[in-house]
Amino acid sequence: MNEFQIIDSVMPDLPPSSADQLAAARERVFAGPTTPPVRAGRRSWTGTALVAAAVALVVGAVVVLVPRPAAEPAAVTPMQKLQAAAAELAATPEAKGRYWRRDTEQVQRTKNGDGYEVEERAREVLAFGPDREVYGWHEPISSKPYTAEGLKTWRQDGSPKLCPARGCDKNMPAYSSKDLDVGLELADGLKPPLKELRNLPKEPAALRARLLESYNPRVTETGREPWLQGAAARLISSPATPGTRAAAYLLLANAPGIKVVDAVPGTFGLDGLALQSKEGQIVIDRRTGQLLGRQWLTPGGVAWRAELVRKAGWSDVRPVPPAKCVRCTTRL
Repeated sequence: MNEFQIIDSVMPDLPPSSADQLAAARERVFAGPTTPPVRAGRRSWTGTALVAAAVALVVGAVVVLVPRPAAEPAAVTPMQKLQAAAAELAATPEAKGRYWRRDTEQVQRTKNGDGYEVEERAREVLAFGPDREVYGWHEPISSKPYTAEGLKTWRQDGSPKLCPARGCDKNMPAYSSKDLDVGLELADGLKPPLKELRNLPKEPAALRARLLESYNPRVTETGREPWLQGAAARLISSPATPGTRAAAYLLLANAPGIKVVDAVPGTFGLDGLALQSKEGQIVIDRRTGQLLGRQWLTPGGVAWRAELVRKAGWSDVRPVPPAKCVRCTTRL
């Protein structure tokens, strides 16, 4: 092979050598008055050795100039993302106030009595105040078809009013929340006062041990692990401290039958990390660690019901139930 063709092949970005350059290079390499005569029976490798050396230098230079491929960054697992989110939540300072309040939007898809496939929405409020005050109410918002075909049929039928929705029951526009009955109950046999709830451990192992102190198989039909998971799940959306709620995330993440996933069906707009069980998902903000909501899944993985957290925290504003809301306040 022509030695300059070799050089050209390893340096494809260089312009090809001209005929004059090739001739001059050959003369410099092979010609010379001081070259000793070749003895009989031996071949001269001087020219070939020089060419090989030149090629080696060029190849070496090319290798040095070509950047090495960057190392692929290690993939961050969903569990590592959850751990980071939990640490962020635990470090979040709490607002001060006399009342703790949680506002959620309840959404579910079902088939109503008129045969329409509808999406029902309602507002749910639960709040705790000093002197064992509790507030809680459920207020229907809307009910309408959610598929294009169903919406078309509904309009062809004259857009009849679908209930439950605002205005369906003028005598009871809002009614007491189902959560009002359980108050701070986390599980069967575990209903700590607000002060005790606020003092629960902020480390997963210690939190697990403290919760299990209240497990009594004689007052619950579930086994110990399902009971513990239920308590931790309710703790996440309670007035517990950010550190305790973060510990509950990690407790659940390591529980049997639960996995951490980073892709949730966005049927109801939830987008975040999820603690997933066979029943559904607890969805958490990747950046702040705040609870975004929950959603329930069909066996095929389709979200059909959700609870979206709209607001949660402490303030000095006393909750005021809607007018005509019966039994929407009580005391623990």
